[in-house]
Amino acid sequence: MRNVVTVGVVALGILMSARAEAQPSFERGWIDVNFGVAVAAEDAFSMNATGELYAEPADFGADYALPRGAAFDFGGGFMITPVFGVGVSFSGTAHEEVADLSARIPHPILANRYATDTALTDEVLQRIEGGVNLQAMLVAAQSDRFRFRVFGGPTYFRVQQDAVTDIRFNQVFLTFPPANAIEITEFDSERIEGTGWGFHAGADASVFFNRIVGVGGFAKFSRGSVDLENTLATAVGLDDVVSVKAGGFQVGGGLRLKF
Repeated sequence: MRNVVTVGVVALGILMSARAEAQPSFERGWIDVNFGVAVAAEDAFSMNATGELYAEPADFGADYALPRGAAFDFGGGFMITPVFGVGVSFSGTAHEEVADLSARIPHPILANRYATDTALTDEVLQRIEGGVNLQAMLVAAQSDRFRFRVFGGPTYFRVQQDAVTDIRFNQVFLTFPPANAIEITEFDSERIEGTGWGFHAGADASVFFNRIVGVGGFAKFSRGSVDLENTLATAVGLDDVVSVKAGGFQVGGGLRLKF
């Protein structure tokens, strides 16, 4: 009986050893470093406010454009199994463009006789977005030299925006004959910021030169909502916020490491 037990233990040990040798090893860690281009989640947004001047409403507005900009993304994580892992990445985008200004000002004496003007800021205003992306990673296809992954998860956004805080103008008017004209002359701005949660999802394809180092390309879509202070409303004594869309579409490529 003892001999039978001994033979059984030895056989079990040999079987477990054989299964361990048959199970392929895999690199548990990864690091990705990317640079690319970004398309914002919205093409433009506006801030508007109405105050009181000469006992009548006076309107002010600033329209901000968000053209294609630069993007970066870097991060890493840990593979729990050969096909599933978790990680975190840090992303950033930058968009800059001049803003359109507008003003509608009443006549100082005559009722319901307004003057309007529009102008462009004489300097570009910038939108900078940062994101912390919590990722679930799935390896959809893999060989010795190639790897294709899909990923997604929640994103915490931080939006910084150069915003117009004041629009100044010169006004010329007559009572008889009635006339009213304005010219926007100057503006002030400051950088404001807001934060909010959203999500992201994307895919990555990589080619490796050896077991550790490679290059790859990625595409990612993200979306969130962030409230920003309406700085024009603040200028006329009102408390208001503007909800803007964060995230967008990013494509790029860079270094891939696995270990």
